[in-house]
Amino acid sequence: MKTHVKIFAAALGFACLFGFGLSNASAQLQQLPAKEYIDRMNDPNRDLKVDEVIAKLRLKPGDIVADIGSGAGSFTIPFAKAVAPNGVVYAVDIDKDMLSYVTDRAKKEGVTNIKTVLGENDDPKLPVHNLDVAFFHRVLHMIEHRQAYLNSTATYMKPDGRIVVIDKNPEDSPNSWMWLRQSDVDTWMAALSFYPAEHFSVFDDRYFVSYQRPYGNSVLLKKRPAGGGGGN
Repeated sequence: MKTHVKIFAAALGFACLFGFGLSNASAQLQQLPAKEYIDRMNDPNRDLKVDEVIAKLRLKPGDIVADIGSGAGSFTIPFAKAVAPNGVVYAVDIDKDMLSYVTDRAKKEGVTNIKTVLGENDDPKLPVHNLDVAFFHRVLHMIEHRQAYLNSTATYMKPDGRIVVIDKNPEDSPNSWMWLRQSDVDTWMAALSFYPAEHFSVFDDRYFVSYQRPYGNSVLLKKRPAGGGGGN
C-alpha cells in the first residue's frame, strides 16, 4: 500500500510540475495568440511615445540593440532605422509567429538590419555579447523568473551597455498584481552591478530607467553639473 501511495504522490507531483511549467510557458510574456496580440499592439489609440524614447536613449548609427519581447515590432522597426546603416537590432520573442510578423513588417518598410531571435523563458538566447542596449518595454513584469532572465541578459552586454526598463509601479495601476515596483527592479539589477544611471520623465503612468555598470563610458562615471538632475 505504501508503495502505491508513493508512486501516486510522485506521479501527481510530476503532473503538477509539468502542468505548472506548461501554464507558465504559455503565460510567459503574457503571450496571446499572435493575431490577437498584434491587433492589440497596433491599436492606433496606443501612444508609445516611440520618438521620445529613442531621443532619450540617444541611439546612433552602429549601435547594437536587443528589443526584448519585441511583439509586433512597435519599437523594433524605429530602433533599426535609428541605428542604420551599420547597426543591428535583435527582435527577441518566444512566439515564432510574432517574429515572422516583424520580419514581414521590416521587409514592407525596407528595413534590412533586423535579426529575429527565438528566445527562451529564462534567456533571450542572443547570438552576440556586445549589446549597447537591451530594451524591456512593459515586458519584465510578464517574465516569471525575472532575476534569472536579467542574469542571462547581462551576459550579452558590453561592459558599459545599458539595460533599459519601462514598466509600472503597482500603485499606479488598478491591476496592481501584474506590475513591478521600480525598487524591486533596482534590487535585481544591483545584484548584477547595474545601477540606475538615468531616469526619464516621458510617461505619466510608468517609470523609464536606464541601468548601467560603473564602467568605461557609463553615465554613472560622468560628472554632472551642479544642481543638475538625471536624464529627464
